Amino acid sequence: MNKKTYLASFVSTVLLSPMILANHAFAETNAPNAPASAEITPNETIANSTPTTEETSSTVNDAPTPSNTENPNSVGNSSASKEKDIVILHTNDMHGRLEEDKRGKVIGVAKLDAIVKEERAKDTQTTLLVDAGDALQGLPISNSSKGEDMAKILNEIGYDAVAVGNHEFDFGFDQAVKYKEIFTFPLLSANTYVNGVRLFDASTIIDKDKNVIGDEVVVIGVTTPETYTKTHPKNIKNVEFRDPITEVKNVITEVESRAKAEGKEYNTYVIIGHLGIDDTTKKEWQGSTLADELSKFKLLENKKVVMIDGHSHTAHSTTYGKNVVYNQTGNYLNNIGKVTLGGNGTMTPTLISYKDAEKITPSSNIAEKVAEIKEKFKQENATIIVENNTVELNGNRMNVRVRETNLGNVVADALYDYGQTGFKNKSDLAVTNGGGLRDTIKKDAPITRGDIIAVLPFGNTISQIEVKGAQILDMFKHSLSAVLQKDKEGNKVLDERGLPLLEANGSFLHVSGVKVYHDTTLDPEKRVLRVDIFDRETGQYVPLDLEKTYYLTTNDFLAAGGDGYTMLGGAREEGPSMDTVFADFLKHTNLAPYGDVNPNQRIISLTQADFEAMTKQEEPKITPVQDDDNKSDSDKNKNPEQDNNKDNDGQSDSDKNKNPKQDDNKSDSDKNKNPKNDDTDSNSTKPEKNNTKTLPYTGTTEQSLSILGAISLALGAWVIKYKKALRKK
Repeated sequence: MNKKTYLASFVSTVLLSPMILANHAFAETNAPNAPASAEITPNETIANSTPTTEETSSTVNDAPTPSNTENPNSVGNSSASKEKDIVILHTNDMHGRLEEDKRGKVIGVAKLDAIVKEERAKDTQTTLLVDAGDALQGLPISNSSKGEDMAKILNEIGYDAVAVGNHEFDFGFDQAVKYKEIFTFPLLSANTYVNGVRLFDASTIIDKDKNVIGDEVVVIGVTTPETYTKTHPKNIKNVEFRDPITEVKNVITEVESRAKAEGKEYNTYVIIGHLGIDDTTKKEWQGSTLADELSKFKLLENKKVVMIDGHSHTAHSTTYGKNVVYNQTGNYLNNIGKVTLGGNGTMTPTLISYKDAEKITPSSNIAEKVAEIKEKFKQENATIIVENNTVELNGNRMNVRVRETNLGNVVADALYDYGQTGFKNKSDLAVTNGGGLRDTIKKDAPITRGDIIAVLPFGNTISQIEVKGAQILDMFKHSLSAVLQKDKEGNKVLDERGLPLLEANGSFLHVSGVKVYHDTTLDPEKRVLRVDIFDRETGQYVPLDLEKTYYLTTNDFLAAGGDGYTMLGGAREEGPSMDTVFADFLKHTNLAPYGDVNPNQRIISLTQADFEAMTKQEEPKITPVQDDDNKSDSDKNKNPEQDNNKDNDGQSDSDKNKNPKQDDNKSDSDKNKNPKNDDTDSNSTKPEKNNTKTLPYTGTTEQSLSILGAISLALGAWVIKYKKALRKK
């Protein structure tokens, strides 16, 4: 290459470099800014990603009733047998259901007592009554005495043994231990330890008739290790829940060894377990697994074994192997279990349903005691929680089941608030269903304990579950899936904004820590336009990430997939009753910000067109580069760093760390902002000092381009002179 060619190539490269840099800057400036996460469009559909819990093969309706279960091979031939029948009546997961409730198909303790007395009056059988745990906690009427009134009722009915359930710890460790003193019968758990010693008796031997040989029954209790996460951790400090199968087998070995040494023989074992058969429970902790293991246990060969279970709230009856029968009643005294061990070797599990019990006359003495408990509870409900309530918290059925209300917001905020400290992981959002909010709290009056119970009468507990963003989206699609309201003329009923209202639906969700934009004019599957989750670190709302795992606080009913929320379910951590949490929250909360009955600030109803316009306003604007000569004097002298202590919305750092519920007091113009606009864009370069302006989305400055331009002009002039000099030569 000659000198001329080399020199021309060099000069061309130098001249083109600034142009290439400028073009690169222009291309990046005009490139679209990719969002942090995909936006949920009205047409987008997300498949349900969480499998639902399988139903058991046997239901309450499948179970034979007492009138048709006496088969000729068992109870029917008992009179010809040398031994009496053994009948085990049992309950599980009553959760404080003292009263009969036709709507909820609750049998009630007065009828339970009548059924027990009727069975015990039969001289052809030996009758036992046991419970598989979670009897004492539940409804407010039972919770008000920390389960003690319910415990005394069980004494009156005459239970023979009760297993320890996880909710027996809900009122604290000391209260759980106190039940041992209150009960007039054994409280059993073979696998609950403190400092290497069993906290409760592991077993008891029941011998109803000393004159009858072979009617002794060994009863062993066992508790779910899920208690670690299904009561408040503070209630079980230093408590250890060991492997159920190992501990039950150890107790059986001990009993058999002792019997052999004493020359005795026990032919009947009853395991009262609070284990359950829920698919979300570890296999080795399930009652069905224990029953199956016991059917293969050599020490139990040729013996009758009855597995009475609870915890999963499942109505289920079945058998394992040749000698183990399994029975669980469901929950809430909807059924009473009955297992008949025939003197001729038969084993028959059945359930007595609410319908079966309708003809039973309630026991008068138990009914009187329940009435006394109700009167005492009524007086206790007069306890004042808030001296003067300045806001009406609206619980009207056609409000809380249709759209966002102030009552729903304050209850959801109570759940969210508890979720920040009450579980192992902080909650990201909280929801509760409108069907669980049953009354209005009046303005300019005290809020009493009774007012809270009137709002939350079902005794639900708080639960936390892990969910994916896709499940949250499906959850809100279900919440907003109701048909539209219509008046008598068939016209759509509109809200004060002129938008259609949904028909009342108990599954409508009230929320905290989340905003849901929706258009009720669209088809149900397309109504949810966007979901934003409150980010505790930044204090801003950010778009839902469909792949991310979130911690959701809700009530135990929804956590288990109730009200059609089949996308929920799974393992859960449990807390105290909702009414207790709500009362505690009200004691330290200023209710003035909840003045608007229908705020439309969390479950935000708007048209798709308005949503798209709002979204457009939220997109980052690219400001054209201005020459200094076109700037005003005030702009020239302004230092960009002056506003660095605030985000684009003018918020200081202290503002950003607020609770999500405080964000609901913004003006309408603020409400329509996209939270992500309030955050500093981590992908952009901060402005340089000394009025040197950075081009958007690049590291190239206006000043650097000016310098390169000057160099190019100088080089161009030199090249022209050089060429002229060459021509002269």
